[in-house]
Amino acid sequence: KKIARDSQNAYDYIDKVPAGSFVLFSLDYDPSTAPELNPQTMAVVRHAFKNNLRVGVVTYIAGATGLIEQVFSIVPGEFKKEYGKDYVIFPYQPNAVAVMTQMASDMYVIYDKDKDGKDAKSMPVMRGVKNYKNIALVVEITGTAMLDYWVAYVGDKYGVPVIGGVTAISQPGYGPYLQKKQLKGLLGGMKGAAEYEYLIKTPGTGTSGIDALSLAHVMVAILIIFSNIAMLILKYL
Repeated sequence: KKIARDSQNAYDYIDKVPAGSFVLFSLDYDPSTAPELNPQTMAVVRHAFKNNLRVGVVTYIAGATGLIEQVFSIVPGEFKKEYGKDYVIFPYQPNAVAVMTQMASDMYVIYDKDKDGKDAKSMPVMRGVKNYKNIALVVEITGTAMLDYWVAYVGDKYGVPVIGGVTAISQPGYGPYLQKKQLKGLLGGMKGAAEYEYLIKTPGTGTSGIDALSLAHVMVAILIIFSNIAMLILKYL
């Protein structure tokens, strides 16, 4: 199976992050883009847990909170990961740029509590984590322009590695970021999810979605062929 270079780069970069490192997932998509982006999230979170990385989750899209709950009601159990010890979910924050700027010095000014109002700093998952110096990687999966913010305000400014996941229609616009190595890798749409599922050897909804799309494309092609044949037959009758 041929894997896109940007998907392979995303996988390779995460695969080299040392076990025990803290990785921040910014999941910024709503139900309208979830069919493409939820499979990406599931695949990358699986990879993170498989490699025993500590995971923190933030969002700046109110509609993402339910989707995040859905993902983390499934994936941690597959790897026997515990909330508070191996991963933590922070509450929705409306002002992304202000939060990103504050996190450069002390993230607990904003994220002193988790989504349930529990003290975040005392959780084992947050041990030794205070600001970007202690974050090994940011993974931004989004149906918005939030990936641009992470690159500009965090990646470029503070040297934090950033990997992205975006919709298929948005993917071409990130070519310059990839060329300049501002992004370490990028997943695009359902195809990117399917490729990542292949790399982690765990087929999911990305793979089944691509199979369904491929079948639909074949059916459309067959219908076009039959339509053309029918037109020719009618023309010469």
